[in-house]
Amino acid sequence: MKKLLIKTILVSIVVLLLPFLLTLVFSKQASTTTGSFKAEDFHIYYELNGTKTDLSFDEYLIGVIAANMPASYQMEALKAQAVIARTYALYNISVLSEDNSGQSSFSTSELGLSYIGLDSLKDLWDAENYTFYFSKLENAVYATDNEVIVYDNDLILPVFFDTGSGFTRNASEAWGVEIPYLTSVASKQDVTSTNYLSIEEYATNDLIDLLGKYYADLDLSVDNFFDEVSITSRDSAGYVLKINLGSLTLSGEEFAKVLGLSSNHFYIEEYGDHVRIVCNGDGHGVGLSQYGANAMAESGSSFQDILKYYYSGITFARLS
Repeated sequence: MKKLLIKTILVSIVVLLLPFLLTLVFSKQASTTTGSFKAEDFHIYYELNGTKTDLSFDEYLIGVIAANMPASYQMEALKAQAVIARTYALYNISVLSEDNSGQSSFSTSELGLSYIGLDSLKDLWDAENYTFYFSKLENAVYATDNEVIVYDNDLILPVFFDTGSGFTRNASEAWGVEIPYLTSVASKQDVTSTNYLSIEEYATNDLIDLLGKYYADLDLSVDNFFDEVSITSRDSAGYVLKINLGSLTLSGEEFAKVLGLSSNHFYIEEYGDHVRIVCNGDGHGVGLSQYGANAMAESGSSFQDILKYYYSGITFARLS
């Protein structure tokens, strides 16, 4: 089990970081302000139960927004998510095209973001809200038609998450890769989110048994748990980088994943004969906070303002 877990984590890291190391295959035309990109022809399809459904790019984007952001959010936040989804898809298409020369057909699962089929949206939203919500997402896509996010005339990888801890994270600290547009910014509105604070409690022996299922060489007992378990490093936003479980050292991400925590911004407390784990935020904390984006939209910020705030130094371009 331990070897399988480690292998899974390593594969996840490679998948996450590989795009940063590859060059975009889009041809570019210079522009003084926004830049321009011309993409090779491609098509996207959705596969469910062995059945493939071809999608227009706009249909794909609507399904991505529906799967990743509440349709009840403010329109400017939904527009920001539309630009993110478009940029994210085209970025990954460029990577896949470089890896597989000549590939022009891409499944929704290959493009890296959760997608929900348009025929499933009535199940996601009740009948009363379906038309209203679908129109909102459709308008978010059309209002930002062909707009993408660039840094130094290259498409960015616009990662995002649900709710932050009060600050977003530096990619250099979270992933060990220096990415100039993914730097820490304040996201103070996140503290008002219902997803900001979560608390898990375990009987100490139950937690030891749970961890022991993943780590056969774990050497902890009820008596020594709080002496042997310690957080040894955090990044500048407070997310746990390393935690010691006796002689075993884990990353904060791995520990959070094993326990199903909402984020790796956590604290471990002794609570009677129990262990209390207090988490702040929901998600990895790098890039755009969706809750923070919605709060900015409620305060009157445009989608461009939101994106420029969370992705440092970016500009916008329109696809040819």
